Amino acid sequence: MNKKKVIAILAICSIIAAPFNTYDKGISEQTDKQYLVLRYENSNYKIHTFDLSYSEMSKMKKDKNNLVIEEDSYVYGSQQELSNIELNHEKNTNDLALKDIETEWNLQMINADSVVRNSESKVKVALIDSGVDYTNDIDVYKRKNFIPGEDNVSVLYEDSSGHGTSISGIMAAKDNGEGITGINPNIELYSARVLDHENKAPISRVIDAIYWAIDEDVNIINISFGTTTNSEALRHAIQDAYNAGILIVAAAGNSGTIEYPAAYDEVVAVGAVNSKGERSDGSATGAELELMAPGEQILSTGAFGGVSVSEGTSMAAPHVVGVASILWEKDLSSSRDFIRKLLDVSANKYGDRNEYGCGLIDLGYALEVYDNFKISYNSVQASSINDNNNNNIENNSEITLFEDIDYVTGSWATSKHEELAGTGNILTAAALAVVKLGAAAPDKSIYNIQGMGVYPQWHGFTSWTDASGTKQYCNYMASYILLTRVALGFPKDYTNSNTFTAPAKPSYMSQADYNNINGKATATTFCGVLWKDVLGSNGVTDRNKRLFMYGTALHTATDLFSHSTYLPDTTYINHDSGADTWTYIANRSKCATEMARALITRISGYTAGDVSDFAQAIRGTYDGTFKIPTYATKANAVNSTYYNSNKILFDSISTY
Repeated sequence: MNKKKVIAILAICSIIAAPFNTYDKGISEQTDKQYLVLRYENSNYKIHTFDLSYSEMSKMKKDKNNLVIEEDSYVYGSQQELSNIELNHEKNTNDLALKDIETEWNLQMINADSVVRNSESKVKVALIDSGVDYTNDIDVYKRKNFIPGEDNVSVLYEDSSGHGTSISGIMAAKDNGEGITGINPNIELYSARVLDHENKAPISRVIDAIYWAIDEDVNIINISFGTTTNSEALRHAIQDAYNAGILIVAAAGNSGTIEYPAAYDEVVAVGAVNSKGERSDGSATGAELELMAPGEQILSTGAFGGVSVSEGTSMAAPHVVGVASILWEKDLSSSRDFIRKLLDVSANKYGDRNEYGCGLIDLGYALEVYDNFKISYNSVQASSINDNNNNNIENNSEITLFEDIDYVTGSWATSKHEELAGTGNILTAAALAVVKLGAAAPDKSIYNIQGMGVYPQWHGFTSWTDASGTKQYCNYMASYILLTRVALGFPKDYTNSNTFTAPAKPSYMSQADYNNINGKATATTFCGVLWKDVLGSNGVTDRNKRLFMYGTALHTATDLFSHSTYLPDTTYINHDSGADTWTYIANRSKCATEMARALITRISGYTAGDVSDFAQAIRGTYDGTFKIPTYATKANAVNSTYYNSNKILFDSISTY
C-alpha cells in the first residue's frame, strides 16, 4: 500500500511548541482538567495535551488554528467484567468440552479451522491495546509502549491486564503444539501498548498510536476498546488512517450501544455471538453494526505460555482481523474496500440487521467465492456492489453450533486440556493481573527500588555496592524465596485487616540481602506508597497485597535470566548486547517462562518458593546456549542437600 501521512503527531510533555507559548502566561497553578488540542501547523495537524481551567480552554478556542479542543476523555477495553473466582476452583465438563475437540469451537464456527496457510505474503496488523506479553507462541514484529514511565517494564509481563495478549493469540498464535492456534500465524504483528493496568487510556494516547500505525504502513488496525464520547480528535485520526488505505476493525462494545470508534463509518464494527450462534448479551446493536464473530468462552493465549478464557466484543474483533488478513494475503495489491466488502458479502446471513449486521464472518466461504467476487468487484464500482447483485454468492449455509461450551470465564492455566477443560488448579485473570502489577513494580521510579546494581535483591542480580562503597554479593535465590514469604505474611482473605507478619531472616541469607527487602512491605504501604495507590482499582485487600508481593518475587526470578547471563565463551550479556531482548538467546525466555510457571504453582497453593523452583526452570528446558555461573553456588548456599541431589542439573548451567 502506498500511504501518505497527512497528520504528524507531536507528544508534548514539559516543552510546549512556540505557537502555544502565549497560552502559558496567566495559567493558574491549580488546573481543572486535561484537554487535547488538535492544531494545524506548518501544513500538518499536531496534537497537544494541556492541563487547563475552563477559562483558559475558552481562550484557546478563539484561535482559529486550533481545530479541536476537547477534554481528553478515556477509552476502555471492550471485555466483559470478570467475576471474582476462587483459586483452585474445580468444575465439571461434559461431552462437548474442548478437551475432546481438536480445534477451538470458535475457529470451527467461522470455518477457519481447516484453511491451508501457505502464503509467503505478510499482512501488517497493528494491535492498539494493552500490549502483548512475550511468549514463544506469538511473534511480535515491532512493539511500542505509549504509557509514560514504562520504558523499563519487561515485555515478559508488560500486558498487565492480559487483554492484548488474548487478542493477539486469537489473530496470530502459532500452530506449534503450545496453547491455542490463531486464525493466521503468518500476520506481521505491530503492538502498541496504550491501555494501562486498569484497561483504560486517554484518547490522546490512542491517537498517538494510530499515527504510529500509519507511519508503520500497516494494512489493518485492531481496536478492541471504546468510549461513549464522540471525540472529534479521534475521528480525525480514524479518518486519516482510513485515507491511508487501512482497514480499521473495532469492537462494537458490550453495553448495548455501539461505542466509538466502532460507530464511525470508516470502521468495521464487530459484535459477538456465543457458541450457539446467538448474539451475546450486551453485545451492542444498531445501524452501524457490520459483522459478528465469536465472543464468548474464547480460549486464547495467556501469560507465560498459558491459556486464558475471555469474552466480550473485544475478543470478536480479532476474529475479523484474522479472517481479513488471510483474504488480503491472496493479493496484497487489493484495496481495503475490496477486503471489507468481501467480508460483508461472504458473511453468513441470519438475524435482524440491527442485531447481526451483515452476518457471522465465514472464512471458508469467503475463500470459496473469492475469485467470482473479485470479477464482480472489478467490473463495477465497489459502492454499487450490494446484496441485490450478489445474490449468487450470498451465504446462507448452516452454521456449526456448540451447545455446551462452558469454561470458567476469567481463568488462566498452563494447559487448556488439563486445567481449563477438566479439574485442576486455575488462576483467575483478575488475580494474575495483580501478580503482574507486582512484577512491574521494581522497575517503577515511584517505589525507589530500581537498578540491579543498587537493589539486586529485586532484580535477579549478583552484587551491589552499599552506601559505604563496599561491594556486597547477593543471593537471588534467597531473595526470591524471602519475597514469597513476605507475600505469605499477608492474610489470604478478600477483606483488608491491615495486618502483616514479616518473615524472619533465613539462616542462609546475608543480613545485607535481608535488609534490602525487609520493611519494604508493611500492612499499609509498599515502599512507602499507600496500598490504595499501589493496587488502584484492583482493590485493597489482604489477598491482593499477597498476590502483588508474589509478583515482586516473579520479577527477580525472571530478571535473573536477563541480568545474570553469559555466553558459553564467558562473555557477559549486558544491556548493549541484548540482555533485555528476549529474542536474543531465546532459550533464556523459555527458562524464565518455566520459572514463572513454578511460581504460579506456588500462588495456586499459597506456598513459599523453594530452590526446587530454579531446578524446574531449567529441567528439560535449558539448551546450553547461555550460562549463569552462579546458579550452582547460590542453590548450594540455600539448600545443600537439594543441590547435591540435583548437582548435575545445576552444574550444567553453571560451568563453562
